Amino acid sequence: MNVYILCPAYIATGGIELCHQMCNAINTLSADVEAYIWYTDKDRIDIDSILLDVPSNEEYRKYNTTCAKSMQEIDVEGNVVVFPEGYYGYIQLIRRAKRVFWWMSVDNFTNYNDVEKAFPFFRENVCLHLYQSFYSKDYVEKNMPDAKGIFLSDYINRDHGKFLYPPELRQDIALYNPKKGYEDLEPLINKADWLNWIPLANLPREKVIVLMQCAKIYVDFGHHPGKDRIPREAAANGCCIITNKKGAAAFYEDVSIPDKYKFESPGDSLDEIDNLLHDICNDFKSHQDDFASYRGMIASEYDKFNKDVLAFLECVKNI
Repeated sequence: MNVYILCPAYIATGGIELCHQMCNAINTLSADVEAYIWYTDKDRIDIDSILLDVPSNEEYRKYNTTCAKSMQEIDVEGNVVVFPEGYYGYIQLIRRAKRVFWWMSVDNFTNYNDVEKAFPFFRENVCLHLYQSFYSKDYVEKNMPDAKGIFLSDYINRDHGKFLYPPELRQDIALYNPKKGYEDLEPLINKADWLNWIPLANLPREKVIVLMQCAKIYVDFGHHPGKDRIPREAAANGCCIITNKKGAAAFYEDVSIPDKYKFESPGDSLDEIDNLLHDICNDFKSHQDDFASYRGMIASEYDKFNKDVLAFLECVKNI
């Protein structure tokens, strides 16, 4: 049995890194299963773009993955093909191998697909669902209660959280991702203009880590379509996290922070959030301690991921 993990070529995102992490884990942990990346070009729609024989993005070469060379190699009885949620349409290309669907994001699937048609299609063509978050697990179980699924999440890059910069040396900096939820965050930035707000965009990982070590706060009012990485990276580096309650952020298992740091409707709670920001900056160590268990959970994700990968292999062997 070989495992093939579908993945876009040329670009770098958290989901793409997760594909490479899974491939690496299978090849490292299993003596009788080999895993490969199936690269495709998401920006082209032609026969030559379906499978690409290209080197991995430089960011992911440390995972030592090998890419598939032909569809004939992939679509073999007994093989397993893993489709991330963004590649729902590719499932029909495989007829012989076992087909597995990985819910890295719920919203990215529901926003771009006819879900009413998808559920019957899943029942006929997908043998196993993988849940990156409890949000996705809840979604699948509510809509397809008869579906077979197991949890297979991820872990953040292990460069994060290697040390914590001393609380007394941190600055009144709040970090945010300008690509997610900025329309809800902008009123807070305008109100709390006493804070130094710094966007995390187009920065190398090393610069992101330095900023997270210097800052006190990370705010995320995005949709949280899965268990997002940036909040975990910020927490691992010692920041206090403030979120809304959208998507995965509504689930404590996905964003395991005290409820006082989560807001149902941030736009209606600007005064309350501003007071919280002041309190965090004035008594940072006390608030940072509220996130100790979250940091512990994040630190344990690497080992849990490896256990879940082995459970996945055992499961697909018996389907």
